[in-house]
Amino acid sequence: MLTNRIKDFGSQENGTVAVTVSLMLTVIFGFVALGIDVAALYRERALLQSVSDVTALSAMAQPDDAAGRAHSVIARNSVPNSAVNALQTGRFLRNPAIAPEDRFTALPSGSPGINAVSVTLQNDAPLYFAKVFADHSHVSLARTALATRTGAASFELDSHIASLDTAGLNQALTTSYGASAELSAGDMQALADAKIDLGSLLEALDTQIGSDSRNPAVILNASTTAGEILAALQSVLPAGAANRLGALSGAAGSAPVAIADLIGGIDTDLGLTATEFLGEIEISALDVIRALVAVEVPGQALTLDTNVAVTGVIDLEASLTAGEPPAQSGWIALGEEGVQLHRAAVRLSTDLTLEPNLLSGLGATVKVAKLNLPIYTEMAGSSATLEELSCNIAMPNDIAASFSTAHSALNPANGTSVAALYLGTLPDGQVGAIDPQELEFADVLDVSVVIDLPLLPDITISGITIQARSHVAVGQSRTDVITFTQDEISRGATTKTFGSGNLLSSAVGDLLSPENTVFRVKPGQDDLIGDLAGPVVSSLLQTLPAQLLLAATTPVDGVLDAVLSDLGVSLGAGELSLTGHHCEPIRLAL
Repeated sequence: MLTNRIKDFGSQENGTVAVTVSLMLTVIFGFVALGIDVAALYRERALLQSVSDVTALSAMAQPDDAAGRAHSVIARNSVPNSAVNALQTGRFLRNPAIAPEDRFTALPSGSPGINAVSVTLQNDAPLYFAKVFADHSHVSLARTALATRTGAASFELDSHIASLDTAGLNQALTTSYGASAELSAGDMQALADAKIDLGSLLEALDTQIGSDSRNPAVILNASTTAGEILAALQSVLPAGAANRLGALSGAAGSAPVAIADLIGGIDTDLGLTATEFLGEIEISALDVIRALVAVEVPGQALTLDTNVAVTGVIDLEASLTAGEPPAQSGWIALGEEGVQLHRAAVRLSTDLTLEPNLLSGLGATVKVAKLNLPIYTEMAGSSATLEELSCNIAMPNDIAASFSTAHSALNPANGTSVAALYLGTLPDGQVGAIDPQELEFADVLDVSVVIDLPLLPDITISGITIQARSHVAVGQSRTDVITFTQDEISRGATTKTFGSGNLLSSAVGDLLSPENTVFRVKPGQDDLIGDLAGPVVSSLLQTLPAQLLLAATTPVDGVLDAVLSDLGVSLGAGELSLTGHHCEPIRLAL
């Protein structure tokens, strides 16, 4: 019956799968189409990110030509120039204490401190099946890459403390920290041979102090004590060398020291970059001790060992006094372009007693009992500035680092001279640069005058003292440029001199010349001389200038040359040593 047929048809399930599949195929094909488009977009985004990364890396290699290098890379990767949505130079700080989104600061091209390039590329990616559901055929994609590299140099200037021998350094140690701070010659040699890197030393000090900053470079801003620094030094030295510092560490105790007195100059906000550079600087344990001493000795006269044998010289006393250090005058400077390092002026005091018979040409009526010359040699401080540092070095003779160097001024009365010599006496308690106007007369000559009286015995007048005063400024400060090539750095030829050398001989001659030297009889001796000796003394004052120049120039020059040589110092010249050329690898920061 018809009713049964209809009922049977309604209960049949044949063909339902085909209907379901046909309905779902539309959905499946839609998802497949969407999947294809999504995969294609991911691929385009990855490709765009890769091009962005390469573009940023290439631009960072030469930030001054960032735009040119960016467009060159884009062209080689089949991306239109119009894809460059933003290209920005700036400064990136690898500092864990700074939030990631705040670590990059945009800076105009050519600004100091640039160490990063940010590139944003924007390009259209085609849609395939998905455009059926959209009213456009392309999707705009944008990707950003940030590449960074920081370059820096570490360097030092010659220091009188660095040249002190065992006796001189021990005197500086005992003056600063007491008698128990002395080191034996063997101790000093062992400490000079013990090498450490500054990164390890400061990391140990940071742990010892207990800093809670997330920025590891903040230790460079810290103030601590000499005892804590020496304890940290002991912790990074082999046991044999560390044990030699026991007495000194205890003696140094709580003497305050700023870490910047050891090393300074770099932007501590650079964080991990700064500490990585510190780890590349190698110094000796003895360098650390000398740096600590340099903090304590300004204004203190250090007696020098004067085992100098010069013909005509009977006795010699010499001492060295450093001026107050200017700002940025740590032992080592570490920093980017523009970082500076300064050295304080130094005064060498020499008191020479010469053979009286050197002045045999004064005549038969004058007998020289004593010839004494108190001479001060004042040497200007020096400064060095890192003017240019290159991390893109292709050839051995390419310049890796360039510095400007100069000597700092002495007293304004000396103009731009790099040194000054004084014969005379300084006022009690005189500190700082010597003012030539304050130089006083010094006793230089004790004589006896023999008066020949006809038909009567000769009269001898003893105890006549002749005083003298003289001053001469030497050389002219100038700005010198010192460069270091990649070849020199690789060969270890990293120490160079600057300034004007070979000034000493002419300076001594000028100091003792009749044109510059004023002589007089010591005030208060008029009654001693009287009318009888007056003519002889007047004649002596006329003859003495030329005779002193002739007799004393050679021995004085010999003494000063020997003492300065022992100190490793050349009058009018300075020495700069490059201790590190630091370049990070170019890396992606984001």
